[in-house]
Amino acid sequence: MACGCGRSPDGCRGWHALSEEEYQIEYKKYLEEEQGQLTVTEVEHYTDSLFRFRLSKPNNFKFRAGEFTMISIEDAPKRAYSITSGPDDDFVEFYSIKVPDGPLTSKLQKIEVGDAVSVGSKPTGTLLIDNLTEGSDLWLLATGTGIAPFISLLRDPATRSKYNRIHVVWSVRTEAELLAYNELLQEADIDYTPVVTRGDSWNGQTARITDLIKNGIIMTSAKPDSDKVMLCGNMEFNLDIKEMLDKNGWTEGTKKAQGSYVLEKAFVGRE
Repeated sequence: MACGCGRSPDGCRGWHALSEEEYQIEYKKYLEEEQGQLTVTEVEHYTDSLFRFRLSKPNNFKFRAGEFTMISIEDAPKRAYSITSGPDDDFVEFYSIKVPDGPLTSKLQKIEVGDAVSVGSKPTGTLLIDNLTEGSDLWLLATGTGIAPFISLLRDPATRSKYNRIHVVWSVRTEAELLAYNELLQEADIDYTPVVTRGDSWNGQTARITDLIKNGIIMTSAKPDSDKVMLCGNMEFNLDIKEMLDKNGWTEGTKKAQGSYVLEKAFVGRE
């Protein structure tokens, strides 16, 4: 029976005997672990349309590198977001677009340190190294915010130790969008190819990833037996690369059967 202290929304937890400071600690833990209300600890805006944010991580929040979960804020609808932090990090991080009139992102882009974000407790997804057959090289091909699950994979030591070489090809519209996670992607053991499709000052690759493959700029000697591929981007990108891989001997991996490539379909068509 509740003691009537009013400190717990679902019955007495012995909190009536706690000091105010102790109570605040326990209540925050309750919101995080049982209600999925994680606290914003850091926000960084890269452009007018992109930002990342970090949240507190409760002890019971577990996930595998490459997975996504549902998030929301206030009364906004839930959306699937890839986790960019590594499984062993002491924070939960996300990378997001900004849409001025978006049902979720119009509110999400305004969050500040100390705010609460609702995070689903059951991460899932197909972009897992366990869904791939054994190989020596890993190719991570992404457009836009599709880089998010790959950041998580790169932050996981298990990914680094499994492959002799990791290749990252990331296509964005403007050079400013490459500011996100640039330090991580520039590390020496990563073969990083940034692509900017719009912008007069960019001196690097400007062609679509599909054209880079067709023209022999990337994946020139890649083979299904040795080279494993992960895809995360818009629908057109996913389908185009999938078709190319299927025609050249790669097979799609799922949770039920391993393959030589995997792709994530959860984010197509969202705001």
